[in-house]
Amino acid sequence: MKKNFTFGNLIAGLILLTFFLSYGSVSAQEKQKSGNSFSGYGYIGINGGISQYLGDLNKNDFYNDQIGWGAGFLGGYQLSPVFGLRGQFVTGRLKSERTDTHFEKLDASFFDLGLNLTLNINELFGRYNPDRFVNFYLFGGPGFSSHHTLITDLDGVKLEETNGREMEFIVPVGAGASFRLGKMVDLNLEYGDHLTFSDSKLDFLETTAPRDHYSYASAGLCFKLYKKDRDHDGIVDKKDLCPETPGLLKFQGCPDKDGDGIIDKEDACPDVAGLMEFKGCPDTDGDGIPDKDDACPADAGKKELNGCPDKDNDGIADKDDRCPSDAGKKELNGCPDRDGDGIADIDDSCPDKPGTVAFKGCPDTDGDGIPDNKDQCPEVAGTVANNGCPEVKKGVERVVYFDTDKSIVIEKYKADLDELADYLKANPDMRISVSGHTDSRESESYNMALSDRRATYVCNYLVKKGIKKSRFDKYFYGKSKPVASNDTPEGMALNRRVEISQVK
Repeated sequence: MKKNFTFGNLIAGLILLTFFLSYGSVSAQEKQKSGNSFSGYGYIGINGGISQYLGDLNKNDFYNDQIGWGAGFLGGYQLSPVFGLRGQFVTGRLKSERTDTHFEKLDASFFDLGLNLTLNINELFGRYNPDRFVNFYLFGGPGFSSHHTLITDLDGVKLEETNGREMEFIVPVGAGASFRLGKMVDLNLEYGDHLTFSDSKLDFLETTAPRDHYSYASAGLCFKLYKKDRDHDGIVDKKDLCPETPGLLKFQGCPDKDGDGIIDKEDACPDVAGLMEFKGCPDTDGDGIPDKDDACPADAGKKELNGCPDKDNDGIADKDDRCPSDAGKKELNGCPDRDGDGIADIDDSCPDKPGTVAFKGCPDTDGDGIPDNKDQCPEVAGTVANNGCPEVKKGVERVVYFDTDKSIVIEKYKADLDELADYLKANPDMRISVSGHTDSRESESYNMALSDRRATYVCNYLVKKGIKKSRFDKYFYGKSKPVASNDTPEGMALNRRVEISQVK
């Protein structure tokens, strides 16, 4: 029959559409938290729509010139994500007119009450998702109908009428789509076919096609009646061990943010996955000390050093040890001191001989201010200019010194120049060389000029003392020939000089 073919295709089409919608939403469902759990809920609803008589007096079996009205309400309980039970009451009017054979009109009022099993199609193909926008479903089950029918001819003359109301069993079956408007309310669009168990009670006609039926297409609102769930995790409060914090079903409603299998309220480190033995805290380096108590969480270490390693076993953690590979002393930050002078070997220029801080751990045996490692005469006090050896004056050899940026000899060295002049007068055939020098400050060109002026000063001084200028060979070298380090004030003082020696 066309009527059965049309309804069957409708149901098949809805199932097929639901399959594709569910398949297309798999990726979205996979992004859901695995904590989405189902909690049964009740619901009530109201609806209104149109009814259609589909019996012997319906032209072409499925087309109706006159659509009737209908209204209803329902109440039920969702047992699981897939299955639910509901009761539904529907009332309305059925109208029809057939002009091809019977030339009769039908006008019937009805109400029926059915008990339906509901089947959510979406949940058959995808994970439960309480926030899904649209859900398709099927329904069906037993019921009974009460109706009063009036049959007239096309001019309105009564032909037959039900005596009171007729009662009979029916089977309402159908499909619907539920659109989520909010957590507590859905918009339902539904189509149902109400199959009767007789072929003559509704329209007084009995034909070869058994069982009259009628349809009801409706739109309505459904209001969900959830059990109390303060944290909205799908687990009702009376079964929720953490009713104010969203959680997981497997933990009876308690959360486990780090996913380590230990619920947050019992987890000492709820934001980082850890071990049961450490109350949910991790031990990254596996040294038996949880990271929260480990001063070196990435390197296995000792308990007495708060989890830090000590490669040289000197009791000082490597992170605080200046010499982590060599056992040392705590007061020297973990470094050894072989000569026991209180200076760590890595800072000691003479690690096998006790020395002083002033000379970077080296001794000064003769006390001349020059450490033994730089003193060519370590047992005899000398001068920096003579590399730690004492100065020895021979004949005319002299060295006179100048103040910074000065070309006039320091006053006390004028006596040396006076003594030199007397010596030259006593040896009239002797020639001398006069060489000027500077320390390293200032530019090279400036220092060359300054060393020239210093040598010139000494020559002029001797000329004034009666020594002929022709007996001098004058030289100047700027800062190019230091006799001491220019890194100290003492060294620079020894470099600001004029050297006088005999020309052979």
